[in-house]
Amino acid sequence: MAAASNSDVTRAVHTKNSDDGNNTHNDNDHNNNNNNHNDNNHDNDKHSDNVVAAAGQDSVARLRGGVVKIFCRSVAANFLSPWQKKAQGGSTGSGLCINRAARHVLTNAHVVKNAVAVRVRRYGDSVRYTARVLCVSPQCDLALLEVADEAFWRGVTAIQLSEGMPALDSDVLALGYPMGGDNLSVTRGVVSRLDLMDYTFSPVGGERQPVIQIDAAINPGNSGGPVLDPSGCAIGVAFAGLSSGENIGFVIPGSVALFFLRGYAKCGSFRGLCSLGLRVQQTQSMALRDFQGLAAGHSDSGGNAPASRDGGVLVVDVAPLSSAAAAGLQVGDVLLSVDGVPISEDGTVTYQGRGFGERIGFDYLVSAKVEGEVLALEVLRKVQAQGTEDEIQDRAAETTKLEVRAAPLEKLVPRTAGVDAVPSYFIVGGLVFLRLTLPWLEARFGRGAQDAPADLQQKLREHKASHDEEVVVLAKVLAADVNYGYEDFSCLELLELGVHEEHASGSPLHVVHRIRSLRQLRCLVQEVLLSLPDSVRPGSPGPLLRFQLSCGYQVVLDASACKAAQSEILEQHAIRQDCSDDLLDLGRGTESEPVRASRL
Repeated sequence: MAAASNSDVTRAVHTKNSDDGNNTHNDNDHNNNNNNHNDNNHDNDKHSDNVVAAAGQDSVARLRGGVVKIFCRSVAANFLSPWQKKAQGGSTGSGLCINRAARHVLTNAHVVKNAVAVRVRRYGDSVRYTARVLCVSPQCDLALLEVADEAFWRGVTAIQLSEGMPALDSDVLALGYPMGGDNLSVTRGVVSRLDLMDYTFSPVGGERQPVIQIDAAINPGNSGGPVLDPSGCAIGVAFAGLSSGENIGFVIPGSVALFFLRGYAKCGSFRGLCSLGLRVQQTQSMALRDFQGLAAGHSDSGGNAPASRDGGVLVVDVAPLSSAAAAGLQVGDVLLSVDGVPISEDGTVTYQGRGFGERIGFDYLVSAKVEGEVLALEVLRKVQAQGTEDEIQDRAAETTKLEVRAAPLEKLVPRTAGVDAVPSYFIVGGLVFLRLTLPWLEARFGRGAQDAPADLQQKLREHKASHDEEVVVLAKVLAADVNYGYEDFSCLELLELGVHEEHASGSPLHVVHRIRSLRQLRCLVQEVLLSLPDSVRPGSPGPLLRFQLSCGYQVVLDASACKAAQSEILEQHAIRQDCSDDLLDLGRGTESEPVRASRL
């Protein structure tokens, strides 16, 4: 759910269901006793509600000064035309003061997304104080702000974050500044569910973390505000609501917020959530378990099998650059446990949290680690040996232990605008080349990029083979005489760049480079263009640039014509320069030895 903006108005009604306390029986002999019993229950419930209400009112009165309204002015990147920015926008959200000494305010990442100016206003105050964004984590949907003005902190009581998870059906208060008014809003509800969720709501999946579901109303503008228990401790930070349902709000637990703050305190930034970089398969099939040397499973072993082999998930893919690959984890291994916590055959573990007896995905054990911490993995590996020429003898599966250093995983296709996804571009001869990113795919094809070409969608599921590997795409063509015949080419991956020219000996020379990054492409093209004389006539003998694209398509341009037309093309489209600022340095960055070179 986005922070509230002037053009985003939602209407929600919070309905709290309560028990009527009337239990009836058909047996007439017990009617009087039942009525007396119900009256007593009704009185007890009423007394309990009064106690909770009084505690909540005291917490609000004591802590409301620590709940602030955030005013954000933002300018987003334009991934379709990356040499431009989008129009400035404004939004509001909520935040909570968490540290008077450090002058820190906590809010949601999406409240201050693309911020160029942030101001905060205290409860009952008219002054808007300047705030500085210190750290943002879209994966945690949290941002840390600093308000330096001492006047802002006078009389403010910092709100404490709870480390533990709340119990189901426990009472909560949601504080914030939602749309519908300008002053502080308080809504009451209960904890209705504890689960795991990807806070980015990415259509291609992401690291999941615990989430608290409450039935207190969370509306646009509540984002970033605290959700308090009756004692006044913040169980978490409000961040989303379900528009298709009633009274369904989501809260980032205090434990996740404290995890984010510890990461910032340790590194001065937050690089992202850690991941093993695995794809796994459940092992509920009896035949699969037997083949892998596993016990029958929790449901069928009767407790007779060794506990370490009751569960487990089959590793079907390991990212080459992941810490798990570096530690020796292999495709075909069965992951049995993480840090001594057994993994069930359905990939879940028991979360040992107060009031949280549900099973959750084992990936949480990894994403909850701070970068650099060590994970202990127990793995079952099925070893095979050559017996005779005609047969393979299967040895019994062996259990081994691996130590993996927790680290975020670099994505082949960057996912998050302003974090790993930067709108880089390079233009030559009117051809606009971009680095493939999820924000560009969604800007071009809509949420989830479901209508994108299949080969580009597949790239979202592939891994990097080297740290500087990128997917480069021909995004569109700025029509000009130099690129006549190619005007409709778009959304095609660039595979190779060929340079074809006459050698001094008179024989043609063909050099082909496999393209691994946008920087490498610009460097290769610039080498050719800079080798040409400053005054060159289009059509005069010179090198040809051949861009080999996906689906067998290719674009061949005259390098001399490209150089002559470049300034005019950029001027026609009000483009300041031929590449984004991050590519101005001509350092190649990627080894670009030619794939093949031939002289004909």
